[in-house]
Amino acid sequence: MMDALPTARRERIVEFDYLRGLAIAMIVLGHSIFLAQPLFPALLENLLRGGTGLFVFISGFFFHRVFTGRFVYRDFIAKKAKALLVPFAFISLLALLIRSIGWWQDGLAWEQNLLNVWYTLRNGYVLYPHWYIPFIFLTFLCSPLHLAYLRLHWRWQSVLFCAFFLLALFMHRPQSNSQLVQSLVYYTPFYLLGMLVSQYSVLLHRWHWPLLLISLTLVLCSAAGQTWIWVHLGNYHKAAFHYNGVDLQLVQVLSGCIAMLLLCYHLRWHWLQQHLIWLAGLSFPLFFIHPLLTIALENLVTLDALAPQFPVPHIGQSLVVFALTFVVQLYGSAAIAVILQRLLGSRSRWLIG
Repeated sequence: MMDALPTARRERIVEFDYLRGLAIAMIVLGHSIFLAQPLFPALLENLLRGGTGLFVFISGFFFHRVFTGRFVYRDFIAKKAKALLVPFAFISLLALLIRSIGWWQDGLAWEQNLLNVWYTLRNGYVLYPHWYIPFIFLTFLCSPLHLAYLRLHWRWQSVLFCAFFLLALFMHRPQSNSQLVQSLVYYTPFYLLGMLVSQYSVLLHRWHWPLLLISLTLVLCSAAGQTWIWVHLGNYHKAAFHYNGVDLQLVQVLSGCIAMLLLCYHLRWHWLQQHLIWLAGLSFPLFFIHPLLTIALENLVTLDALAPQFPVPHIGQSLVVFALTFVVQLYGSAAIAVILQRLLGSRSRWLIG
């Protein structure tokens, strides 16, 4: 009978630094397509969407690797609240103020402005990508269940993983990402997979090449099927109990977690290694800040001088606009983060994570 393998030595795993850097880049890439529509290549868009799953996978890995040996629930939750909820509240209030000023400039009466504030807040977030914060905090609140999962025999772990995978496959992500429990169920396979990769890391290395081949094949086949056979663009969103087919993006991103991790073991370009480590160190500030630049870009393209250029008329221009949007959002956010860190030191974590 095969029991859970012991945890590997708790040393810094540089491949996960690379993966964290790739994860935040994937998030921003997926959020950089909005100005490049409607001519942006569908296959490329499907490959770039769903980067959130990679973040959840990484969180599951480090939950097992870092916290399980000395887990104190109250300390764990307090640490996560400080790291996530405080900057989430600050950035959200700032964004709500900016939006309120915009509504006022548009000539809306104060009653309608207040209604817009309520419509925004009732979803649980102000900036769209920030739905992730209340969701992942709910995931952390479930940590005792995750600890119980890790103590199970590998057969029961496999059964539960497959059950959550099948449930997510048909449940899909919630509309507007506003249903926390549905998001929790949908992303549980990613969190469980991250924990399992840490717990059975010896097997991962032993079966490295077959797993890499299988995961890459699943990524390409699911993306191609989603794009050209079932013809669906981007993430799958729906009400939890309404049937709307199989979520191929789930298959693609879940397989992509394994593929990207294994590819990180083969990353040899020193400049890219250092750049990804730098991005990994800024991953939380980049996540919190980049939606503010999205608002700025949205307002910029409505100016009289630029508005006639959108939507872009050619695929080449679409790709250029996408690349420029990505550079502005990622490196503009990095510049803001670095400036705030230098001005405020460690206190900047209270504002931008």
